[in-house]
Amino acid sequence: SLASFLLLGLVTAALAGGPRLLSPSWEPEAPAYRRKGPADAKAVIAAFSDFQCPSCAVAAPHLKSIQELYPAKVAIVFKHRAWYFHPHARQAAVFSECAGKAGKFWEYHDKLFETQPSWAVLASSAASRPVFLGFAKDLDLPAAAFEACVADPATDALVAADLKEADEKWVNSTPTFLIGGKRFVG
Repeated sequence: SLASFLLLGLVTAALAGGPRLLSPSWEPEAPAYRRKGPADAKAVIAAFSDFQCPSCAVAAPHLKSIQELYPAKVAIVFKHRAWYFHPHARQAAVFSECAGKAGKFWEYHDKLFETQPSWAVLASSAASRPVFLGFAKDLDLPAAAFEACVADPATDALVAADLKEADEKWVNSTPTFLIGGKRFVG
């Protein structure tokens, strides 16, 4: 697709030595479980994303392909940009954090995007909660610890910190990718 082609072009330019794309002006911070790739990656892609955003669901497999294509040179850092107008996005972000704390962030991430059409249309967060808990069960995450994590305000604070950073970086749409601090939208 065109999106995949453009994103691949940007990463290829960065790896080929595009100094503007590789400027060390900004390094995204996130828990280690939200980072894929080597610590010394030539290109670090910060992906500001919303689990309920259809365009983000389209972009997710392309990011995965890029990281698989350049495993020693590219790192992906997931950043939450849960929009207020997506009623399940913040809840999905919190649940993904708990999956991450249990060592399964990327598996949960993939499950959320793969199944987005089914849960994004639910009427309320009360309706999506059992779906999100079911994903945790499917990934063999311990139920009691997972639910305690979801209820912990510190977990929501991790999401809130990303939202604050997204505002500071003028991330006004999703997905938005920052490579070396340079913004690429869509």
